[in-house]
Amino acid sequence: MTTRPARFVLDQRGGNVALDLFVVDQHLGTVLDSALAPTGVTASVYAVYGQLVQAPATPGQLSETLGIRPTTLSGYLATMQRSGHVTRVRNERDGRSWLLELTAPGLAKAEECRQVVGRVVRRINAGIGSADEVLRVREVLARVDDAVTAALDET
Repeated sequence: MTTRPARFVLDQRGGNVALDLFVVDQHLGTVLDSALAPTGVTASVYAVYGQLVQAPATPGQLSETLGIRPTTLSGYLATMQRSGHVTRVRNERDGRSWLLELTAPGLAKAEECRQVVGRVVRRINAGIGSADEVLRVREVLARVDDAVTAALDET
């Protein structure tokens, strides 16, 4: 007997997009945290590594890009600094802020984690379907994010 995929994440009375997204976020965090456990890095902290691999950034830029509250980001950065994975230097363009950059050990840790996360992402993508289907899901998620951030602006 084959089971049909669920029509909604939570197909129950009172279900809604916000609750579905909350549940998906919890499931994804569990999968990523479990896969990343041997690296000693959580999924949330890996998101910061992933951004700093792209380019140095200020805490404000990271907070905005990742949607992480500044106080939460502070804790992540403190953990990364204690590990010797990130340095803070005065931002030359704006002497009032700090520019964060991964150190050589931080880059190595980011690469170790990237390989782990890549395996998880490939399994998730395969579960979604073709490359075109994955692209469509990402496009819908971008629309959802736009709607969520617009709702935030209205509160």
